[in-house]
Amino acid sequence: MKKFGVVKTVVLLQAVCMIVLSVAVVVKLSPFGSDPSDLEPGTGNEAHTGNDGGDEAATVGGEPITAGELEAQLLKQYGDTVLRTMMVRKALNLEAGARQLKVTVEEQDRELAAMMEGYENEDEYYRVMKEQLGMEKDDVREDVKYKLLLEQIAMLSVEISDGDVNRYIGEHAELFGDRLQLHLQWIVTKTEKDAGDVLDMLSDGEDFARIARTYSVDDFTADSGGDLGLIDADDPFYDAELLDTASRLQTGEMAGPLKTDGGYAVIRLVERQKTEGLTGKRLMDAARKQLALSKAKPLHDIEDELLLKYDAVKRK
Repeated sequence: MKKFGVVKTVVLLQAVCMIVLSVAVVVKLSPFGSDPSDLEPGTGNEAHTGNDGGDEAATVGGEPITAGELEAQLLKQYGDTVLRTMMVRKALNLEAGARQLKVTVEEQDRELAAMMEGYENEDEYYRVMKEQLGMEKDDVREDVKYKLLLEQIAMLSVEISDGDVNRYIGEHAELFGDRLQLHLQWIVTKTEKDAGDVLDMLSDGEDFARIARTYSVDDFTADSGGDLGLIDADDPFYDAELLDTASRLQTGEMAGPLKTDGGYAVIRLVERQKTEGLTGKRLMDAARKQLALSKAKPLHDIEDELLLKYDAVKRK
């Protein structure tokens, strides 16, 4: 399966996506964006209304779905979640003001860079956020700001010494060292013979992506030309032999057949990216944050405490 970084952000970002939906239904759904009373009858510009007098959001077989019905359904499905998110953000702003906390642009950029790991580039990341969550770039940055603000508040109650941080780094060296990522394509076949035939075609100059779309049995990647995206060279979710073989390839080289859980694979190395490990102050700050958050209260509990502190009340 093509690896995207959505897993670590999807829960965080879905709430904002829901807010967008909620705001959309507050605005009166006229296809012309004007007051229906200003439109003249008989001109073809009349606002369509459903049987209950509400503006139509859609029609199916001539039967209307009104804006009111859409709003009621959205509120039923997402209302509580959206409202909680909005209330938590209000409380976070109040607490940040009281404690003189803020999130800098540089902090947002660093967090976003970490979230983009596993994507080909920044544009690819934002494209996926748009397609899967309906979020524009500004929406993502805003969500990251509130995430970082909540983490700052959570860490205020935790005391971490430099000695604690150094021990944590020593015990989790793999989290902060150099990192090698491989951008791979693959073609998966049912038999070893089929994989050998595919490798022969590729050796004769056939296009890898076209052969993947034609012959690969991996439904998740066939349509994208067998693209697996960027993968950590020690990713535990991929076969160790496959990754070891890939790490020894030169850019553009292919290898196979390789036995996998889904059959036999032919792989191609598109590129390799090596990231230098953290050092100095950046290393200490990153480790301190991870350690502090591991000892702090769950973030959801922090949210509940803030809502209680600022007398947050839902009104029907």
